[in-house]
Amino acid sequence: MIKINLSPKQESIVKLNQGAYLILASAGSGKTRVLTERIKRLSDSVEGRILAITFTNKAAAEIRERLGASEKINKNVFVGTFHSFCQSILELRFKLLGYSKMPHIFEDDSDRMELIKQAIKSVPFFKEIYDDLDPKKKNEYTYNALQFISTVKRDVISAEELAENSENVEYQYLFETYQGILKSNNAIDFDDIIRLVYELFTNNEAVANLYRKSYSFICIDECQDLNKLQYFLLKALCGNTIKNVMMVGDANQSIYGFNGSAPTFMQEDFVEDFQAKKITLDENYRCSKSVIKASNVLMNLDVKAINYVIEGVFEIHPLETERNEAEFVVNKIKALVNLKTHDDIEGEINYDKISILARNKFVFKNIEALLKQIEIPFYFKSGNVGIKFSSTSMKIFDLYFRIKINSLDKLHLNKLENLLKVKDVYDSNKLKGSKYPISLSINEIINNCDIDNFHLKIDELKKLFNDSIIEDDEKKLTLDELEDFANQLIQYKKQNLRPSLDGFKSAIALGLTNNSISKDKGICLSTVHTMKGQESEIVFLIGMDDGTFPDFRAINKGGEELQQEKNNTYVAFTRAKRFLYVTYPKKRLMPWGDYKARVISRFLKPLL
Repeated sequence: MIKINLSPKQESIVKLNQGAYLILASAGSGKTRVLTERIKRLSDSVEGRILAITFTNKAAAEIRERLGASEKINKNVFVGTFHSFCQSILELRFKLLGYSKMPHIFEDDSDRMELIKQAIKSVPFFKEIYDDLDPKKKNEYTYNALQFISTVKRDVISAEELAENSENVEYQYLFETYQGILKSNNAIDFDDIIRLVYELFTNNEAVANLYRKSYSFICIDECQDLNKLQYFLLKALCGNTIKNVMMVGDANQSIYGFNGSAPTFMQEDFVEDFQAKKITLDENYRCSKSVIKASNVLMNLDVKAINYVIEGVFEIHPLETERNEAEFVVNKIKALVNLKTHDDIEGEINYDKISILARNKFVFKNIEALLKQIEIPFYFKSGNVGIKFSSTSMKIFDLYFRIKINSLDKLHLNKLENLLKVKDVYDSNKLKGSKYPISLSINEIINNCDIDNFHLKIDELKKLFNDSIIEDDEKKLTLDELEDFANQLIQYKKQNLRPSLDGFKSAIALGLTNNSISKDKGICLSTVHTMKGQESEIVFLIGMDDGTFPDFRAINKGGEELQQEKNNTYVAFTRAKRFLYVTYPKKRLMPWGDYKARVISRFLKPLL
């Protein structure tokens, strides 16, 4: 077993046994290492299981990777997010909550918006208020209603109580109507996942006691992001039985106040309720001078490089093709690893200190194939979100898939009818004459699929999309999204002994199938979005051609969407602590075999 180097303060935390502790850990202080090493030690020395909770799938995957896959770890440790922990309980206990079938997750914000509009229109009183509003006020009304509903759930308060302090008293009735429509669709939203388990623990002592006996220790990371519902769930789970709880967090990194999160739940409530002892763990890491300078030029900033004693590297490299780009990156990685040491890098240079970032997962195709070919270890870092399709054909596929596995799902049935402009999405003649006649073939393929033949049906869809007559960028996007979906199906089947289409959809909604992380350590491959909050000594930012990063749709729309792309580039730059290499291909191979010329990202031009 590899010995992990720990500072004296880190080691003292790892050796903590029974009791409640609040670890106030600043950015870059090695808190994940400390948490992981403590879980390893406890799993070797105590009876019962350890519950390790964090806030993102990528963080949970990182902890699982560091823990390894020993028999004791697999048996004694549950690692996941609040949502995945609660979902695992719901799948076993949903009948105790009044559902005849496991409810499906409506994970998309647009779904919630459609539901609240349905709720408004279903009651004449609400409809009259809504219809009298101008378009801007209508958006404000629906947004505030959804915020009201989320607040009721996240703040563990009744709709009546919250309405007393609201300018719109009718929101309490909208809440009840919204929840009724959700249930009629055999569905729940993200807030319900945790709320329902909290209610289960609160109202069913036998079930709560069952889980209390299952865990001897609880460890929670990033506790500055706790909201009231999550904290109350923790209290309901612990009851008077579980006293050994460790929270790790940094109040200075609390950024999700819009979701009801607050550092006071760890700093005040937890300390008071559990008589927790506070321990400070303070260390810091910073980017090199070269990375800071490039980031300043990119965003027209004036960040001073005070105390940045390391020069570092920032380079831009144009390559002829995507294959050439992948070869350049791999050759540079091999050269750096063979170098073993560098004055700017602490310790030995190895694969674990390198990350490759891109705008989206599809850009990794060549680099992934090359890394596999020459057997360099790597893994994908994943986010919490499920799949969000952008291509029209995959949107149609997704809607047919949803209504196949949940026959009560009227919401997505209506969305499909509106997209196709037909009243019967199963009428062959109407589908042939619809705006998207490809929907007829998609429906036939989906209608005959089950979990056992789903991979074969995906192959049929691939042929269908490849033969379709659509614009080049749209076809490429469609095929890329289908390939991603297929990979997530493979990942889901690996994770589950008894796979099902329903279970697959729930896993997608929670982002669990995005996690194709390898058990072996190695190079981290990540989209920029999922890398936020993470850092690497050496970063390669690939695919920086216009139309890829920034994305072609953002270029067409401009405005705020294009600015968001620039912000994401800044996030990518600042993931690099020491070295940052930026690359792009001068031409791309499209799925149908033609090359298309590309130019450098407009964001990089000021850096040339």
